[in-house]
Amino acid sequence: MNIGFFGTPDIALYCLDYLLKQYDIAFVVTNPDKPKGRSKYPVPSPVKEKAGVLGIPCFQPLTLKDDALIQTLKDFHCDIFVVVAYGKLIPRDVFLLPPLGTINLHPSLLPKYRGAAPVQWALYNGEHEIGITVQLINEQLDAGDIVMQKTIPVDLHDTSADVYEKVIPPGAEMLAESIDCLFKGTIAPKPQDHALATYCGKITTETAHINWEMSSLQIHNMVRAFNPKPVAWTMFREKLIKIWKTDLPDNSSEKMIGQPGTLVHTSKRLFVCTGRGMIEVILMQPETKKPMDAIAFLNGYRLQDGERFI
Repeated sequence: MNIGFFGTPDIALYCLDYLLKQYDIAFVVTNPDKPKGRSKYPVPSPVKEKAGVLGIPCFQPLTLKDDALIQTLKDFHCDIFVVVAYGKLIPRDVFLLPPLGTINLHPSLLPKYRGAAPVQWALYNGEHEIGITVQLINEQLDAGDIVMQKTIPVDLHDTSADVYEKVIPPGAEMLAESIDCLFKGTIAPKPQDHALATYCGKITTETAHINWEMSSLQIHNMVRAFNPKPVAWTMFREKLIKIWKTDLPDNSSEKMIGQPGTLVHTSKRLFVCTGRGMIEVILMQPETKKPMDAIAFLNGYRLQDGERFI
């Protein structure tokens, strides 16, 4: 089995490593090197680094709509292409090259949460379960026929990072199983019910700005959804504070002490009033400082009565 692999971040690398144990990877396509840190020095993607170690041909095109590149990929005579978090749409002239087509691993229960950041938006919306789908790529975003699907439960305290750790290992296994089944002809991909499709957009820094008028549960879901990126945030004393971790106190939805954003504390715990109930802040990061727990924050800032997060 000869496979062409398209992917960029660590989750793609995990899947690539899994497939390398069973198949021949003819080439990888990944995003161009990106500037990182203060030096802005271009850093290769995890997939490119792996390809370099193993001597696998690696391509980093700005666009896949390039006739010369398409011919080059065609000359590898792959049986199937596999896409995991590549970061760009795959054009028709590319995804139809291999005889078995091109499959994509998408971390949602398609047709729900098509598009960018499905895990983050599922947590933001308070979903109790998420999933992983292997689908055939077509010309519409995440709308191809479903090869395989698996449902995975989500805990109330799971962050996006936690969920990816839950879905990627079984997702890699599903990719391998899908490849084998498609090659043997033992599975018939099923069309999605497009009437049930939901879409999720790109998450920006402004998306992660906490509105304390929301309920304590909604804010808690927001915090875990945007951990580790871009991280939910608020303003305090005209400085930005990132909120990394929160919790819901017992009967939090019933407690109302002050207007939304008002800080309430004991010697060791920090709570914030919301539009409905209270939320406890466990871990935060004031601007220019390292993450700190509630005790460190209270000792360092010596809160005044009535102070608020905005």
